[in-house]
Amino acid sequence: MMNRRITLLGGTLLCGIAFLISCNNESKEIQTVAQGYLDAMGNYKPAEARPYSTQQTCDVTLSFFESVVAQTDPAIYANNIPATITLGDIAIDDTLAEVAFHKSTPSMEQDGTLHCVKRDGRWLVNEVIAVPGLVRSAVDTTTVAARTFDKETIEEMRKNSSQKGKLKLK
Repeated sequence: MMNRRITLLGGTLLCGIAFLISCNNESKEIQTVAQGYLDAMGNYKPAEARPYSTQQTCDVTLSFFESVVAQTDPAIYANNIPATITLGDIAIDDTLAEVAFHKSTPSMEQDGTLHCVKRDGRWLVNEVIAVPGLVRSAVDTTTVAARTFDKETIEEMRKNSSQKGKLKLK
């Protein structure tokens, strides 16, 4: 009987440790993705944000931002670089995550939240801006409060809406 309790306790302890390691790995991957995306976008280099982004983010947000940057005189945004990005709390809920951040440039301070989704085992940024005329052409999109989510993300949000609480990691 005692050996059985020890075995059960040991198994429970190992599962707990595995869970914490898994959460820590998820948090580190999200941090890497968020930092890469925000560093690129904050320093007006949207092409460098593509490896960290969902396809829809690339097709809508990054394509739009690339065209704006290409048509803008660098002197206009020179006061806003270099940008320093500091990540804050990360809230993970299954395959969705929110990352708080602080952006600091020589001319401004900004706080914000970045949204990430897990796709095919990889965490990616899912930030799609509502660009008039462009959002309607994106495939399988729905606009919610001036934010656009792809169909897969909406289904995950619906599935997870019945689950209570979020795991907060830093």
